[in-house]
Amino acid sequence: MKLRTQGIGLIELLVVLAIMGILASVLLPGYQDHVLKSYRAEAMQALLKVAGLQEMLLVDQHRYSADLTELGFAAKQFVTESGRYKVSAVVTEQGYQLKAQAQQAQSEDKSCQVFLLNSYGQKSSEPGSACWSY
Repeated sequence: MKLRTQGIGLIELLVVLAIMGILASVLLPGYQDHVLKSYRAEAMQALLKVAGLQEMLLVDQHRYSADLTELGFAAKQFVTESGRYKVSAVVTEQGYQLKAQAQQAQSEDKSCQVFLLNSYGQKSSEPGSACWSY
């Protein structure tokens, strides 16, 4: 008489692990791309906040500032809360140009490395041009 033990055999376990590995290799790149795209909103939000503060400074002092400490930030340039974008400002003859440059893990987002916003409300990005809309 043969005794049969209940449980998972080594072959069954290896098959399950192989299937899980294949699924992970297919799903992980899509998930990572989704995470990178979701952080783009942080760059947009930061630029719009700085633009609003620039307009308030214009009303109060009739000028724009390239030094973000004048707008209440801790440094002339600042890094967003997640650390994924560095925000800076440049004053031009026509107004200002705000820039959010991808940093650290966000630099893997090759299609949207830089977000730009000027005093006319014109939005652009580099190297891709559709980063403001998704």
